[in-house]
Amino acid sequence: MKEILAKETGLAITLENYYKFLVLLPLEADEKLEALKHYFGVTQNNQLIARGIEIRRHDAPNFIKDFQTELLYTLFDCKDSAEVFSKGYENALLLVTKTIDKVMTGELELKDLIVSKILRQDLFKYRNLFPHVSAALLLTEAGVSLRPGDTIQYVYTDGAHSNPLRRVIPVDFIEDGRKQVYDKEKYREMLLEAAETILSYFGFDRTVYGDTSRGKNRRWWHQLREQRQKDIDTETSNS
Repeated sequence: MKEILAKETGLAITLENYYKFLVLLPLEADEKLEALKHYFGVTQNNQLIARGIEIRRHDAPNFIKDFQTELLYTLFDCKDSAEVFSKGYENALLLVTKTIDKVMTGELELKDLIVSKILRQDLFKYRNLFPHVSAALLLTEAGVSLRPGDTIQYVYTDGAHSNPLRRVIPVDFIEDGRKQVYDKEKYREMLLEAAETILSYFGFDRTVYGDTSRGKNRRWWHQLREQRQKDIDTETSNS
């Protein structure tokens, strides 16, 4: 294939990766967004490669990255593509169920639940209390000096609270040795979003797990696109 492409195009072609399994997902383009690469797979030497999904996001909690990594290896632990759609997918669903149980029984450690966001502008310029903005305001009220470019780290404690300032807690406020309750439903939702990113191609339906926060016909890449747009709104001036 490489030799054919080189001959037909007249360009030098090199082989970057030799995949055992590769899933290519739709590209989304927007006038405000660059074309995003969406794919994931595993090479013949069992190296996981992914682009455009949660595992590559710097702000994703460690538990989401670890879960999605394990999910991909579980899905692709097969001899051929037919087995991926049967055995691999079935084992992946079992992993989703097992991990949800860990979330809901409070087995996760707070250090693995931390969300990190960069403060892109002065606090007074924000018109919406995004979670990281709420965390930054709490830090400021406590006397912490913040400026654009600082990384705000927080944990969801009550994501559905009517007061945005009560939805998260800055990591700096978490006392060593003191039990801190996290928002199980919020992290469960995040887990299902990460699972849907990988498994929607295979027919995954998050509503089976009792999650109705997204409609059945909403594809994961539209959700990711919306999240990226929120990030842009956060990172640019609203003036």
